Amino acid sequence: MKKLTIFFTLIFLSLSSFAQSSTEEKESSTYFNAFQRTRDGYPDSAIVYMQKLAPIDPSAAEELIHNSFAQAFRSIDREKLSSNPGYLSMIKKMGITVDSAFKAMEEHKANDKLILRALSNDANPLIKNTIFPLAKWVDVQGNITNTTRLLEIGNDYLKYLSDSTDFYTYRKARYGLLISKLMTGNTALQAISDNLLKLIYSNLQNYLMAEDVAVLSRQQKEKRAWYRYLSAYTNFVFSQHTTNKTEKIQFLKLASELSPDVLDKTVSHAYFYDKALLVGEGKESFEEDYLAALGNGDEKFKSIMAMSIKEPSFKAQAKGLYKEPAKFNTLWIYEFNNYYKNAPQFSLSQLDGVQYVLSKQKKKWTLVDFWGTWCGPCRQEHPDLQKLYLQTVNGTLPMLNIITIASSDTEQAVRAYMKEFRYSFPVAMSDNQIEKAYNVSSWPSKFLISPQGKFVALPSNVNWIKYVKDYVND
Repeated sequence: MKKLTIFFTLIFLSLSSFAQSSTEEKESSTYFNAFQRTRDGYPDSAIVYMQKLAPIDPSAAEELIHNSFAQAFRSIDREKLSSNPGYLSMIKKMGITVDSAFKAMEEHKANDKLILRALSNDANPLIKNTIFPLAKWVDVQGNITNTTRLLEIGNDYLKYLSDSTDFYTYRKARYGLLISKLMTGNTALQAISDNLLKLIYSNLQNYLMAEDVAVLSRQQKEKRAWYRYLSAYTNFVFSQHTTNKTEKIQFLKLASELSPDVLDKTVSHAYFYDKALLVGEGKESFEEDYLAALGNGDEKFKSIMAMSIKEPSFKAQAKGLYKEPAKFNTLWIYEFNNYYKNAPQFSLSQLDGVQYVLSKQKKKWTLVDFWGTWCGPCRQEHPDLQKLYLQTVNGTLPMLNIITIASSDTEQAVRAYMKEFRYSFPVAMSDNQIEKAYNVSSWPSKFLISPQGKFVALPSNVNWIKYVKDYVND
C-alpha cells in the first residue's frame, strides 16, 4: 500500500509540474505580447507586463529587451528615411504624412525612455541587471556633449565588463562597442573607447574555437554566430583606426573570415539585431571591404576563391580573375571537395517505390530537401521547388538532381498533398534517422552534395534557388 501511495504521489507531482509549466508558458507569451502591444501608447502598462514576465521567463525578458526594444534607441536619419521609397510607400498606405510619422516616432521613443528609466530603477534586481547595459548606452546618447559624464559612464562600463567573463548574456559586448563608437573622435574619451574595444576583443577571442559544426545544437550555433559576427565587426573597427596598411589588411582579413558563413546564416537571427545597431541592416559581412583593400593580384584571387567556396555568389568573380578560365571549374570543385566533409549516406524508399541511394548519384550535384506537410514555410516554397525540379528534367539544369525527404509525416498525407497541388518532385519518406545524420533542427532544411559526395548546408534566409544555381553552374 505504501508503494502505491508513493507511486500516485509521484504521478500527481509530475502532472502538477506539467500544468504549472504549461501555465507559465502561456503567461509568458501573454506578457511578452502585451509588452509589445502597449509600449508605444501605454508605457505604464508595458512596465507592469515586463515586471510580470521577467520572474517567470527571464530568457524571454532578455530577448525582448535586447532585440526589439533596443531598436527604439537607434538614431534615425530622417533625410535618408524621407527619401526611402519603401518607407514612403508604407506610410502612404497607412494614410499618414512624413511629418506625422516622425512625430509618432518621437512620441514612441519618449514612451520607451520612460519604460527604460522605470525598469532601470525596478525593485527586482533581475530586471535591473537585464536592462543595465542598454541603459548605459542610452545614457551615453543623452550626454553626448557632456564629456565629464561620459567619462563616468565609460569607466562604469569598463568596470562592469572587467567584473565579468560572459559578454554574451544581456549582449554586454554589443553595448560596449556601441558606447565605444559614440566616444570615438573625442580626444578626452579616446582612451576609454580604445580600452573598451581591446577588452571586448580579448573576450571574444576566447570563444572563437575550432568545433565540429556538424554536431552543434541550435543554441550552440546561435552563440557561435553571435561571437563570430561581433568579432568580425571589432576587427573591422580596428582596421578603420589604423593608418598602417599591413595592419589594416590583416584586420580586414580577419573581419572577412569571421563574417557570417553558411552555418551562421542558418541562424542569422542570432546576430540580426547586433548588425542593425552596429552597422545597419543592409551590411551582412565585411568581405567586400577586405577585397577592396587588396586591389588586384594573386592574393585577391586566393581570397575570392576561398570566399566562393562558402558563398557561391563570389564564384563568377573568382573565375574572372583566374589566369586560365578553361581550367577554373576543375580547380573550384577540387577546392570545394577539399573544404567540405563527406555527406552522410542514405538509402530511402520513394513514393513511386524506387529506392533512392545517394551513393549512386555520382555524376551530378544533389539537392536534399527536408520538409513536411505540416510545415508552413515548406509548403510556401514548394511552387518554386517544383519549378526548379522541372528545370532538372527539361535539361536547363543538367548537373542537378533533387530528392526531398518528408519528415514526421505519413505516406498517406504526403501522397494526398502531392496530388492536391500536382507536384511531381521526388519524395522519399524519412526513416527517422536521417535527420540525426544531417543534424536537422528546423524545417525546411536543405543540403547540397557535390558529385564527389561532399556536402554544404544551405542558409535559410537567402535566395536558395540562386544559391543552388551559383554552386552548380560552371
